[in-house]
Amino acid sequence: MNKNLLFSMLALTACAFADGDSTSSSTLLADDNLVAGRMDSDCKPKPVECKPKPKPCEPCIRKGMAPNVLTSSHPCDDVGVYFFVDALYWHADVTNAEWVFTNASGAAAPGVGAPVAGTNKELEFKWNWGFRVGLGYTMDHDQWDTDIYYTWFVNHSKGSNFALPAGGASQSLNTDAPFATISGSAKQKLNFNVVDWELGRAFYVSNSISLRPHIGVKGAWIKLHETETFALIGVPATYTSTDTTKSWEVGPSAGINSNWYFGCANTMPNGRGEVKERPMWSFFGDVSGALMYGHFKNHHSEAGATAAGAAAGGLNISGLNRNLMVPVLTGVLGLAWDYCFDCDKMHVGIRAGYELQYWFRQNQRFSDFQFTGAAAPNYTRTTGDLALQGLTIDLRFDF
Repeated sequence: MNKNLLFSMLALTACAFADGDSTSSSTLLADDNLVAGRMDSDCKPKPVECKPKPKPCEPCIRKGMAPNVLTSSHPCDDVGVYFFVDALYWHADVTNAEWVFTNASGAAAPGVGAPVAGTNKELEFKWNWGFRVGLGYTMDHDQWDTDIYYTWFVNHSKGSNFALPAGGASQSLNTDAPFATISGSAKQKLNFNVVDWELGRAFYVSNSISLRPHIGVKGAWIKLHETETFALIGVPATYTSTDTTKSWEVGPSAGINSNWYFGCANTMPNGRGEVKERPMWSFFGDVSGALMYGHFKNHHSEAGATAAGAAAGGLNISGLNRNLMVPVLTGVLGLAWDYCFDCDKMHVGIRAGYELQYWFRQNQRFSDFQFTGAAAPNYTRTTGDLALQGLTIDLRFDF
């Protein structure tokens, strides 16, 4: 029998009883050269390649590893420039704003005898208008957006006055003026200037809710100026004090904006990164915060004068400047309306909400309090906070 034929028959017989691929087994046994080649080959698996190959600076996306990209909730499909203007009708509140104690019993401070009961006079601000204006841009890159905006607000306190009844008494809470007082008045002015820069992205997290997390930088220039004037009996005839706090602050900020859509024109993502309908009505709620480094330049002065206008006593304090960390909290809640037109390339939006801002440590004051009978004034640095609240009406246009 031919030797090659005999080897072939033996190989086929072995394949019938062995596990695995019979074809490859017979081939390995029938061809000595192929067996040697298999034993010497590199059995390491080839690396997975991206097909098609990515462009420079683009990631290699492999099947089953694609990221879950949330649909952008930018108002329109088109990207580009937008601007907005806000009308602010706000009211300021400043803590630690008491300036005089009055009572009708004739005793200005606790002492021997009947307990003293009276009223503290506090500075209260009026409602006033301000504005906010901003410019932004929505990028092609994942539809991020960035904007910068400026807020301006000036507020005056109500004219706080008092006139003592017969036999009454008063005591200044911020000046070294333990004199017989007839009447007094005080006023305060706030200058509020803030610049914000933000970088964020708006996206849907459900059919009816969108979020926009953002980070940025906040800077502020704030001034509080207070004046108190007393009409006295004798010399001095008048006594006046001023407290001024000028500050600048800068620091990182972060927050999140949200829209809760409702109504028939609600948005409905179809699962392919597109939107069937554009939303029109929504409730919105925004919260943010900042931690800022601040420099406070403080000044306190007092001056007395006779009825003829000549100087009669006073006080001038220096070295009151200080550096502080200033936390800031902001929130706004309201109703929004959005509309896209011109083939979804233009957008106009209106928002109306109630906004609150809380600035810690803004009212830096120096109190020179001296109650009746004290041997010396009680020189004290005091700190108060600034709160702003009121109506904010926003008009935005994308083009």
